[in-house]
Amino acid sequence: MGANRPVIGPASLLESDDRPAWWSPPGRPHRLEAVIGTLNDDGMLSLHHWFCGQQRPDTPWLRGDLITASALAPGAVEQRGRPGTAAHELVVHVAEPDGLIEYAWSVNEPAPSRWRRIGPLGAPAAIERPAWDGPEHATEWGSGTVIATATAATRLKSGWVQALVQVDGSVYHLHRRERAGPVRWVRHACLRLDDLSPWTAAPLPSRKVAQVTGERDSQPARPDATLSTRWRSGVLGTDLGVRVDHEGRTFLLFGDTHWHRRPWLGTRDAIAEVHDPDVDLPAVRLHGAPLSVRGGGVTLREYDVPLDAFSLDGELYAFFTSDHFRDAQVMGRSVLTRAPGLRVDPRARWRPLRFHHLGTFSTHRFINVSAQRIGAHLYLWGSGAYRADDLRLARVDLTTPGLAGDLRAGRFETFAGAVRYWTGHGRDWSACESEALPLLSPGALGEVSVRWVPEVDRYLMLTMSGPDDPIGSAVVLRAAAHPWGPWSPRLRLFDWVSSGMSFADPARRFIKAIADGSDPVGDRVFRAQSTATGAAYAPYFYDARLDGDELVLRYTLSTWNPYQVVLMQHRIARAWLAGVTPAPPVAQCP
Repeated sequence: MGANRPVIGPASLLESDDRPAWWSPPGRPHRLEAVIGTLNDDGMLSLHHWFCGQQRPDTPWLRGDLITASALAPGAVEQRGRPGTAAHELVVHVAEPDGLIEYAWSVNEPAPSRWRRIGPLGAPAAIERPAWDGPEHATEWGSGTVIATATAATRLKSGWVQALVQVDGSVYHLHRRERAGPVRWVRHACLRLDDLSPWTAAPLPSRKVAQVTGERDSQPARPDATLSTRWRSGVLGTDLGVRVDHEGRTFLLFGDTHWHRRPWLGTRDAIAEVHDPDVDLPAVRLHGAPLSVRGGGVTLREYDVPLDAFSLDGELYAFFTSDHFRDAQVMGRSVLTRAPGLRVDPRARWRPLRFHHLGTFSTHRFINVSAQRIGAHLYLWGSGAYRADDLRLARVDLTTPGLAGDLRAGRFETFAGAVRYWTGHGRDWSACESEALPLLSPGALGEVSVRWVPEVDRYLMLTMSGPDDPIGSAVVLRAAAHPWGPWSPRLRLFDWVSSGMSFADPARRFIKAIADGSDPVGDRVFRAQSTATGAAYAPYFYDARLDGDELVLRYTLSTWNPYQVVLMQHRIARAWLAGVTPAPPVAQCP
């Protein structure tokens, strides 16, 4: 896309004066409007209108109509006319070969027409925007370079500023957040991930082994029972499916679970025990009541989900997200909890499995966390803003005096004091989270799953691709010999549009592809999901084994519609791993 070519300018963003809907209160946040370019083969920029509502933090940015395909530079967006009337328009000024050109779009027409080319202008009017004073250093963007920024005043929060930031060819949305204490810029969303690093596609895509949750497999070609059907737990639909091994038992942690005939439970999370986890079709036994977290003001609404867990001295400790939608963020913080005992019973409809809050782990860089214990150390790979941040690494020395006993007694301070953050070299660690350096950039990560696989002496990382990512809409695998890398180039395991939606062969489809009601794939768990097509997200490592010259990798995957979890399998040639430097024995890991 031209990594050093600006696609936004200082005035490419504003907040509209019009309410996003007639029922929106006058003082509430209005819609963000932006003009973002894409480099053409002829060297010109194609400018598109982008927009995003601010009523909910998870409202996505959407790309609207083309404004012009002949721009010489980024556009500047303004508005004119009385808000709420037919006279209110968005106006964009664009430098083109024949001068400065004005384009306009009527905001309040019942069926707005495309952008109209008004004609040449004289000297451009000065357009005021707040000053950009956001981060441009390596701890924020890794190896990326800030090319251009655009800012806008906002009604979102008192004194807050919104910004678009172009980092090489990627475009991110940030808030300038003002709370008690220092002002902090926080990533909110990634609009475009321009990852130009090399990647390869696996010769064959991952295949679906079975649907893990739900009463029946929703794929018409496979009307089988799911892995959990014979255990009647009352779980209607769920997502995630994080495998946790503890004291010889295997569990799956699920997020945002919907419960049959119990709407008052909302999206309270679930847990299952896996019997015979190594067989081709393991039995998954869901507990009949949701998880609960006591203490610490931990919330249990949507996006408040279990992330991962680890064992220490016979106790199980789990990370959860909490504070959904606080400060206009999808996920507000991560917390560490302790589970004093786990007795999974599908019939226990009124006995939630309780976790006890120990402390807040992060409100910034480690809100989504993948945990892996290696000997005396706990490694934690984390990302901050949901689906908008890079990957960073922390570790905890579990032999720190008093740590295990304090955790068992409900005290978090020793654990928090033992956390160290990777700052760029294998043995260079800091006690300050703000100094954590990205392992990979650019990034737009949400859920992350990293596991040490002793059969191949590698760490394997599963993630999803980002928006407009050159690799496509995909499940992505990387490998490394050390927790901090260097990480291998990306291997695309599964393109969920071409292989999961399978337009060419509907018999292979297990993700809903058509929203008009004609697609037999899918379910109707809740209103927002039932009328939408599906998508793949949250790949979590399940297990891996060697089979000759191949590594057989299994992982869980969420599909949105159906709102369920499936078990996937991929066979990876060991030759793909040959380029990753072997790691030292596990006992020698620093």
